[in-house]
Amino acid sequence: MSELRLVAPAVVVWAAAALVIVHGWGLAAVLSCGAAAYLCVVRQEGLAILTAGLGLISAAVAKVRVSIARSWDFTGGVVGAVAGEPKELTGGTWLVLVRPEGYPDAVPVFARDLPDGVVTGAIVSSQGRVGESTIPGVGSATISGAVEVLHGPTGVAALAGEVRANFVAAVHAFVGRDSVGLIPGMVLGDTSAQTVEEKQEYIATGLSHLSAVSGSNCMYVAAAALFVARMARLGLRAQLVCAGVALMVYAALVGPQPSVLRATVSGLVGLVAIISSSRAEPIHALCLSVVGLVLVDSGLAVDYAFALSVAATAGIIALSPVIYRAIAYVCVPIRAPDLLLRVVAVAIAADMVTAPIIAAMVGRVSLVSVLANVAAAPVTGLITVLGFVAAVLAQIPVLDFLAAPVLWVIHPLTWWIRNVARVLAGVGWATVPAKPTSVCLIYGWILAAILAPRQLRGMRPKRRCRGAE
Repeated sequence: MSELRLVAPAVVVWAAAALVIVHGWGLAAVLSCGAAAYLCVVRQEGLAILTAGLGLISAAVAKVRVSIARSWDFTGGVVGAVAGEPKELTGGTWLVLVRPEGYPDAVPVFARDLPDGVVTGAIVSSQGRVGESTIPGVGSATISGAVEVLHGPTGVAALAGEVRANFVAAVHAFVGRDSVGLIPGMVLGDTSAQTVEEKQEYIATGLSHLSAVSGSNCMYVAAAALFVARMARLGLRAQLVCAGVALMVYAALVGPQPSVLRATVSGLVGLVAIISSSRAEPIHALCLSVVGLVLVDSGLAVDYAFALSVAATAGIIALSPVIYRAIAYVCVPIRAPDLLLRVVAVAIAADMVTAPIIAAMVGRVSLVSVLANVAAAPVTGLITVLGFVAAVLAQIPVLDFLAAPVLWVIHPLTWWIRNVARVLAGVGWATVPAKPTSVCLIYGWILAAILAPRQLRGMRPKRRCRGAE
């Protein structure tokens, strides 16, 4: 079980920060000491010291941040940088996350109207009614009032804004309507061109993660750079340097947002999985990333997006090989393509571990998400990599026309994803109400059914593939 030795510190660090934010310091201290005591009982003294130490550090850091946040007074308004893309809510209200200097969290600002220039990195001010957020976080204050732009973004944020503007302009100029909203979303996480109807269809089919900067985006970019470096016969260190440089360039193009940091780290975990020959290294990398990210930003401990990202990565690492071997055995008579079986296994694994979280978050789950993700999987990586190339070409004034042929290649691929979402979202039972416990119970039985034939017969699938052995 040595490959799981970092799971305990990661879980305790995460849980300790969450407990401090939601309940206070006491339970976090009890958890850290209790976990250490259990590890001592099972004769893991060194791991017990590490787990307790990291848990108490996480709790202390979270406590300091919560105390700082509660000491702020927003009755005079808020001034800070816009953190992320503004979101349009139901009823025409806009949500803008503003991060004041020195404040350990972003302040949600709800505005009826949004002036021009409210973009990531812009400095804005808002005065209005101060409220209490119903969503757990390091900070609890919200403001409802008008937003005023003081000045535009500077530095890296300004560069990222210009990159997005140039790329979106190229997309509008060279591709059709079906791709205008999806390409910027899949490449740079810019969903401003997507209609409300499109966003709802992607959510209903479990494809909304494609329109966000995720670990898979970063993994595709890093893997492409790794492949090119390997084709150039560079050494392993040079290959890793190329992959790292590609990730940094991609992060700079997307912009300095917390989600980009999470995605970059998740992408590094995926890169470790690509170059590793076992599951131990990816699990270690995932645990280290959880510890590091929660210590850097305690609010991630109660962030659904972070939980979904970690759960999906862990599910793919731990469950997809098991599911693949099981369905490979079942599918021996029909001789299904090995690549298809692997894609299905990944989709099922990711859906199994994220569905309970989604049910807790919105009270509904998608019944078509596995099918939608399997249908989209063959083109997702190609769109991301070619889109990255097109985004770079669109920044060169003299050569921006070279982005056109790349976008023409991408267009039919995004058309396919757009229509997969449209068709499957139109099914009457695409989403159903669900509770987390119900989802866990149902998926538990599904997993048991998947594994049952192989467990009962104790046989290996007679397939010509290493993964099924």
